[in-house]
Amino acid sequence: MKTPKPMHGTSKARGCSHARLGNFCKLLPELPTWAQQCDIHDKCEAEEIAAALGGPGGIMHDVNSSSPDGTLPAGYTFFSQFIDHDITLDVTSNLHGEAVDDGDINDLPNLRSASLDLDCVYGFGPEASPYLYDQEQDGRLLTGNKENENDVPRNSDGRALIGDPRNDENIFVSQLQLLFIRFHNRRMIGRRFEDAQRDVRYHYQTIVLYDFLKRICDETIYHQVICDLDNFPKCDIIDKCGRVCMPVEFSVAAYRFGHTLVRSHYPANTEYPVIELFDERFGTTGFGAVPEKLTVDWRFLLDVDDCHDYVKSKAIDHMLADELIRMPDPIVGRLASENDRSLAFRNLLRGYVLGLPAGQDVAAAMKAKGYKIPAKKVDLSKLQNWHCLDKNLQKKLEKHTPLFLYLMAEAGQLGKGERLGPTASAILLEVFITMLKSCDSILNRHEDARDWKVDPCIAHADDCLTLADIVRYVNN
Repeated sequence: MKTPKPMHGTSKARGCSHARLGNFCKLLPELPTWAQQCDIHDKCEAEEIAAALGGPGGIMHDVNSSSPDGTLPAGYTFFSQFIDHDITLDVTSNLHGEAVDDGDINDLPNLRSASLDLDCVYGFGPEASPYLYDQEQDGRLLTGNKENENDVPRNSDGRALIGDPRNDENIFVSQLQLLFIRFHNRRMIGRRFEDAQRDVRYHYQTIVLYDFLKRICDETIYHQVICDLDNFPKCDIIDKCGRVCMPVEFSVAAYRFGHTLVRSHYPANTEYPVIELFDERFGTTGFGAVPEKLTVDWRFLLDVDDCHDYVKSKAIDHMLADELIRMPDPIVGRLASENDRSLAFRNLLRGYVLGLPAGQDVAAAMKAKGYKIPAKKVDLSKLQNWHCLDKNLQKKLEKHTPLFLYLMAEAGQLGKGERLGPTASAILLEVFITMLKSCDSILNRHEDARDWKVDPCIAHADDCLTLADIVRYVNN
């Protein structure tokens, strides 16, 4: 007779040892807000500015697809989204509310653990999240469904059975979720669940720190931090309970660079080399099954095969593709206004609500912290259609720019569209290094994993583990 699974609360839940969920906070609480600097008094004025900059036809709308391709393999667009869903989730703040004070921001709950622990894959482990796991094979995560064995598991209504429902927003992030589920299942061979979970987490963290961030961050800032880890981070974002709080400068501005990477069309596989991100022809407008014929072949999106062409992401700049300016009903709701369908508008308006400082002030503050921020400034007058804005608004924004717009323009000008600029890079590294130093990680290993190393059977090159290596390993 098979031993019954323990009920939650009657035994220690395996796989649930990650950091407790925390709150949001300010990285630089001493700085005035962008709205204060621009003498903005209410949400109506903030919405008007957000619409002029980020609404349909605004400064950040890539109407004519004029933003060039970057150098980053397109698969990293969805990996950046996957990481975001692993570390941050705000379901409390009001997009159309008035600006909140710092005390309210510190009480704003983050419903993901800021620890790079893959809770978006593992949930709370086999006991606390049993619906994610194969009850016939202890510790194995479920994969596939009756429509497509190469999809995530789904219930009878087609809803994904995964640790974070946002990882079903589009077929590519959903397929990336499946990739990491399969990676775990392969690492389960010959291991206890807890050991396999830690091994997968460490490989994932290695990719985040030494592959992903290396590709997207300013080279000078990246090497400054990686070569001197003992002296970083520079800011205190550990709350009174010892948890990492998630800075809104990161979650609402700097890390939203992934929105600028999105292309209008992507290849899924050989038979379907051109599909839209939200493609109504196939019913893939988000939160639904991946059709078998659209099963993603990652060779088209990542540097998996030296002899196979792959697409690149769009440049990291201030321009967002039309698909993200006019998002469909399944993502934003049938009654959403034209402005609310725009991610650029939403990012800018949320920056007002959560009291983000101006980009110029953040750049100066991070330089004062010791980051090698150059004296060269962002020139907003070079942005497409900037001259169309009201002259008085131009003068205000040229001195005090909303942080999201400033950081994306910095990437386009100082990072030449290939990398983030120095200010955004400093914010990202500040937060990621804090997370990795504050939990069981490759920078702070559990005593049972002191000798852990990247598996040489996974890494394609001796000195680097990449996302493409995981694809090769899982598909081998």
